[in-house]
Amino acid sequence: MDEHDNDQRLIELYLSRDKSAVGETMNIYGKRLLRLAVSFLGDMCDAEECVNDTYLKAWNSIPPQQPSDLFSYLARLCRCTAYNIIDKRQAAKRCAHLVELTHEMEECIPDNSQDVTTEDELISVLINEFLGTLTDDKCDMFVKRYWYGASVDMIAKEMDFSKSKVKTTLHRTRAGLKNFLEKKGVSP
Repeated sequence: MDEHDNDQRLIELYLSRDKSAVGETMNIYGKRLLRLAVSFLGDMCDAEECVNDTYLKAWNSIPPQQPSDLFSYLARLCRCTAYNIIDKRQAAKRCAHLVELTHEMEECIPDNSQDVTTEDELISVLINEFLGTLTDDKCDMFVKRYWYGASVDMIAKEMDFSKSKVKTTLHRTRAGLKNFLEKKGVSP
């Protein structure tokens, strides 16, 4: 069974309010969500709390939401939950890493709220379209940085590039994304 079939089956369980939906979601996506949460939070205990909160948010939001890509939907919930945990943990002093990531992307993408809206879904589709125009290296860098929250140092090491090359490539890619979104009618 492929991921799309799993997603459809799981979404049907959520829509019918079958409590096994959460357990099945844990079995299929639990490890990936935990890795994502750890990458943002750096603490296993907080990451486990984050993932559990993600399952609860999924249960409470499906229905009315009916995501076409369940893992992407869960990952978004997980990231938002991780941000909330960091906010609670460091109310007066935000994590410098997240501030840096947010600052980099706010030049390209408007952030009106953390709630999923039709505009968010449009932006998601447009970003995926833009990523399809990039070379594999540029796309990998962008996704590692802005989806998984990897540091410039980590990306440089993993991809065997200099930090300067990674910074320059990310800067140019963000500028390209901004330009692409503006041409599509989305402005920051």
